[in-house]
Amino acid sequence: MLKSMSFNLVRNNNIYLLRGRTKSPYHPIERTITKTGKTYRLRKTERGLLEIEQPIGFKAKTDLSQIEIVDSLTNWLITDDWALLQFDDEPGRRYEALLQSNMADFEKIAWLRRGTLQFIAKSTLGKSKQINVTTTSKKHQITGQTETPWTVEVSFKANTNKFELWAGDIYLLLNYSFIAGDKLVVNYVGREVFLNGNDLRKAVSMSSHFKELKPGTVEVKASVPCTIKYDERYY
Repeated sequence: MLKSMSFNLVRNNNIYLLRGRTKSPYHPIERTITKTGKTYRLRKTERGLLEIEQPIGFKAKTDLSQIEIVDSLTNWLITDDWALLQFDDEPGRRYEALLQSNMADFEKIAWLRRGTLQFIAKSTLGKSKQINVTTTSKKHQITGQTETPWTVEVSFKANTNKFELWAGDIYLLLNYSFIAGDKLVVNYVGREVFLNGNDLRKAVSMSSHFKELKPGTVEVKASVPCTIKYDERYY
């Protein structure tokens, strides 16, 4: 069976993957090192963008069908923001990626068309995980290799004037008159706070220590039962 891929949560049945993908097994590691006398000091470590080159092929019996398929490819792959890229032969791995450059090696061989897609990925993701948090402190295992953003979701069953969350180094306190039936969502990215779908940041009093979740064992509890969601992140 021919392998393919999904991008931006969509598959294009016109294409299939060809051999020859080039990609480092992990993101580039960029170190900032200073030297004082005979001593070297590591000042900063950053992960660079991962470059992925994937040859693809498709069949086109006429020049018109080729144009139509290429149009469908560009509509699918050219995005204004990062989107999820997943290859059939890499189960459990996803990339937050963008298409870049061109397809300069595009060629026609009878009915076959082939060329190379070039992506850059800012992160490599594994499985999506969920932690069910209670009012009693419990230990949970954060899986993956590197720190990861998180989302907290709360469905209030009773009226309360605050919501608190403790998760390792993370602390969150929201002072607000929540009522039964309210649905709260807090995102690490952008420090977004939504109540019933409405932006609550200007209306709520918030005290927080926002940090990404670190892999390993973390002790978690909340003033109201809630759910923490995150994606595993890998080197």
